[in-house]
Amino acid sequence: MKQSLVGLLLLMHSGIGCSNVQVEPALLSDIQALEHRAFTGEDMVAEVRTSLLVSYGDFARLHADHEFAPEALFRRADLLVSAGKFEQAVLQYQDLHDGYVKFDKRPDCALLMAFVYDVHLKDKPLARRAYLRTAAIHPSTPQAEQALQSVAWMDGQGALPSEMLP
Repeated sequence: MKQSLVGLLLLMHSGIGCSNVQVEPALLSDIQALEHRAFTGEDMVAEVRTSLLVSYGDFARLHADHEFAPEALFRRADLLVSAGKFEQAVLQYQDLHDGYVKFDKRPDCALLMAFVYDVHLKDKPLARRAYLRTAAIHPSTPQAEQALQSVAWMDGQGALPSEMLP
């Protein structure tokens, strides 16, 4: 029993069987290679999109604390939108926004979530609330300004919504 435990510890210490040590560089390299093949002209290659969706998700799951993890999820959400999987994209943006509080693209996540509700899912009441939430959570950002402009446009006012007036 002791010998097998010592053997296991030696294997783990040497990196064999410890996927965290070896997977990260290979997975990042795989992602970069897929990204280079993603487009033929202006069209995304469908099978590459599918592979990237899986690879981005795998990377974030296996390396949640890595600096690329939130960016991988952000790119994954964008691919979900381009694949027409709007509900999944909204959930990905929401999880990313709420789960990575230091991610610099959090205002973008909030705005894009509202945009998907508005343009793709055609849920105007939910889109309006999401736009207002973007402005409330991320005040003084370009995304807040865009969100408020979207609400004004939805309301047919061309001005700030009544909730935002002083």
